[in-house]
Amino acid sequence: MESLADFTGGGLYSSFPSKGHHRSVKYTKLHSNHDGDDESLYDESLEQVALMEDNSDDNYNTSDTERGNVFTVEDAVESIGFGFFQIRLYIICGLFTVADALEMMLLAVLSPVLRCEWQLDHYHVAFLTTVVFIGMCLLAPVWGFIGDKYGRQTTLYMVTLWIGYFGFLTTFSPSFMWVLILRGLVGAGLAGSPQSFALLTEFLPSKSRAKMLQIGGIAWAMGTLFEITVASLVIPTLGWRWLVALSAIPSFLICILLKLLPESARYLVAAGEKDRALSVLQKAAKINKASLPKGTLTVSKSGTRGNFLDLMSPEYRRTSLQMWLMWFVTAFSYYGMVLASAEILQIHNSGENSKDAESCKCNLLKHDDYITMLVSTFGEFIALPLNLLLIDRIGRRYTGAVNSCGMAIFFLLLQVKMPQSLLTVIMFMVRGLSQGLFNFVYIYTAEVYPTTIRTLGIGLASAWARVGAMLTPFVAQVLLDKSLTAAVWVYGSLGLLASVCAILLPIETKGRVLPQSIR
Repeated sequence: MESLADFTGGGLYSSFPSKGHHRSVKYTKLHSNHDGDDESLYDESLEQVALMEDNSDDNYNTSDTERGNVFTVEDAVESIGFGFFQIRLYIICGLFTVADALEMMLLAVLSPVLRCEWQLDHYHVAFLTTVVFIGMCLLAPVWGFIGDKYGRQTTLYMVTLWIGYFGFLTTFSPSFMWVLILRGLVGAGLAGSPQSFALLTEFLPSKSRAKMLQIGGIAWAMGTLFEITVASLVIPTLGWRWLVALSAIPSFLICILLKLLPESARYLVAAGEKDRALSVLQKAAKINKASLPKGTLTVSKSGTRGNFLDLMSPEYRRTSLQMWLMWFVTAFSYYGMVLASAEILQIHNSGENSKDAESCKCNLLKHDDYITMLVSTFGEFIALPLNLLLIDRIGRRYTGAVNSCGMAIFFLLLQVKMPQSLLTVIMFMVRGLSQGLFNFVYIYTAEVYPTTIRTLGIGLASAWARVGAMLTPFVAQVLLDKSLTAAVWVYGSLGLLASVCAILLPIETKGRVLPQSIR
């Protein structure tokens, strides 16, 4: 018979595919002696070939790892760097934030008009804001779960259509009760807005992540300025229903732009969709005129996604509890300053509390009122240069502490009698530092949690922020009406508590790789 050597030219070789590559391995060399032992030697050699082929995947993986021929999604994002891909992503996510700001600022300019049209008292008008935050509080964890389970892009489509649909329906409200119901549903949609922030975070390289996310806060302020400007032109001429309709249109337009928004490569890797993740990263690299690391994209064992219990794991329990407190204080203080501004000015101007005897007083916003609102909004730009300077130098935790401590100090100064010009500066500082604190909690929360629970973590933390926003009217309007000193001490004390809480956070995320899963 012919020996195995006759097929190999004196040596046995086997070529087999492994992970998309072909490798040739020499197993053994046989010599033909044409005796009875050939058959047994032939069988033994085939067994050796089969054994080595069975172990080929393990040999390949070990070899690739040793040679550095694999890379993670974090390696890919760092290699792609910052370029036009991130700029395009930033613009689309920024427009999403602008649309959210339009819907939120709408409450401030809509309340006086609705009060006049339906002869509402202060309690009903205040409840218009509360119902929006109730919707946000209830749905924030749900959107977070959906984002971690089914993807950021899918969730953003749902959220955008939800906000636009119920926002536009508000235009046709036949009564104030319908306005409350529909605005509550809009608030439920707004609870999913952090999805865009998480998506942007997951495509930013570490060295530019904090700065770009800080600058992202400008989008909110720009949306607020735009809504006030449009309201000053539309309400006096066309009426509030036209303003509501116009405020909803951007959501539908952004839904079209979402086609340009890729799914998060980090999410796809966590979901085990390696090919889709690689395709997204390759397109990003092409747009940035960069290249991916050499080798094969590795997929980590991520386990379950969107699991609430992971937030309470030993690694993240303390972080979660402290961040929930900080989100609560941040929203409580920010919206408290927004609500209290007019009454604080009145108290400082008159020297005493004034309360209208009428339960319903129809006071439409005048041109000067819109100008005042525009000017006050610029206070949100105050802390931006400070945070850009500090966040990558002293770290996230100390930047959060500086913002919260500064906010507390300026809050306490509001009880001091001073000229209105100086009072305006103090109020601007409170507004700016509270906005800076908002930027901190968003950035830190997005960086500290792994991909498998990132949007769930942001969503649940955001729910605590909405609880703070729902409770702050009782201090900013009810308690402040009785005692300015007591009200500002509530805000000041919570600000100081948040400052200590920020310093004691167990994880510093400055320069930290975004984790993929719970270790």
